[in-house]
Amino acid sequence: MPLFSSDHIGFSCVNRLKLHSSRISVVMLFITLLLLSGCSSKVFVESNARSETIDEFYATDRNFVGDSGTGEFYGNDRDTLSVGMLRIERLPGHAIGELKDKSLAGGKRHDFVLRDTALRMNKEAFFSHLFRAADGLDEKRDILLYIHGFNTTFDEAALTMAQVASDLGFRGDALFYSWPSTGQILGYVRDQNNTDWSRKNLTGFLRELAARAPTKSICLLAHSMGNRELLGAFLDLMREQPDLKTKFRVIILAAPDVDSGIFCRDIAGVLTGDGTLVTIYVSRRDKAMKASEKVNGYVRVGDVNGEPLVVPGIDTVDVTNIDTVPMGHSYFANSRLVLSDIYSIINEGVRAESRFSLRPVEYESGGKRVMYWIFER
Repeated sequence: MPLFSSDHIGFSCVNRLKLHSSRISVVMLFITLLLLSGCSSKVFVESNARSETIDEFYATDRNFVGDSGTGEFYGNDRDTLSVGMLRIERLPGHAIGELKDKSLAGGKRHDFVLRDTALRMNKEAFFSHLFRAADGLDEKRDILLYIHGFNTTFDEAALTMAQVASDLGFRGDALFYSWPSTGQILGYVRDQNNTDWSRKNLTGFLRELAARAPTKSICLLAHSMGNRELLGAFLDLMREQPDLKTKFRVIILAAPDVDSGIFCRDIAGVLTGDGTLVTIYVSRRDKAMKASEKVNGYVRVGDVNGEPLVVPGIDTVDVTNIDTVPMGHSYFANSRLVLSDIYSIINEGVRAESRFSLRPVEYESGGKRVMYWIFER
């Protein structure tokens, strides 16, 4: 019997899986990949009036470029794991949920700018510096680890992490893992292959991070295709060292570009238990998830096909009622309401039934009543 089979763990998943048997034409594939490109941010009136400096840690298996003149430090090719730190300043006037520019190079439209240069470290220095903040403090500092999605450069991942950590008012240490995405619209298949290649590196990094971290101090946040790599790495880690599960306090899966059937059968049961708060964000209007289904042939976890995927022990939150135009895909960073909901999860440890603006929705599946949560209109 497989170690993590659904029969062994005794849970049920409910979702209507749809298999497309028709072949996709070249034109349709091109349109699909266009749909998977990045999304525009919604501009909010509210802003952070004061500047703030964010020390942001990173791990990456991209190739080092080291062009400090342009602000480009890592490319999109595969390499060995590198770790380090960036010092990023949020300038006055930043609107919550908005990122004006996605390059670390200086520019007039930036609301987040790189201060100094990227500091590369060896692993011992990296982990020593990462956990140094807890020394002498009565309260432990949590770690928020972000794994980006498809069509994302190192710069974009760094600035999104800075924006999200700032907008959440995260009180711990911000950390992101950047796998070698091409950062190009037509790089979808190559990006999928690179998440598979990078999975082993992320597993090793998670192992080392969790081994050194205090109990229930790690919060994981993955977006889109980044969920494919994170969930694979987490599954491998739990098979190797299940005792490290106690180190993970929160797991947030935003618009997961992951096969629903594989998630139900192999992954979902591994995430639950041991007090870990797990949340999946989905949307009926996520065009990227619709496009990914056409390419891959199966419904994605982040999509809603009939009713959202529901798993016992995991909170499923439907963001369909939120204005997430034009693509409905990057709401985890672009929507003030979703950021507020994530704030309640990470900073307050609140489950969906107690969070603001969410209402329960029940439906029957397989003779049982199941529940998910949706934002009020």
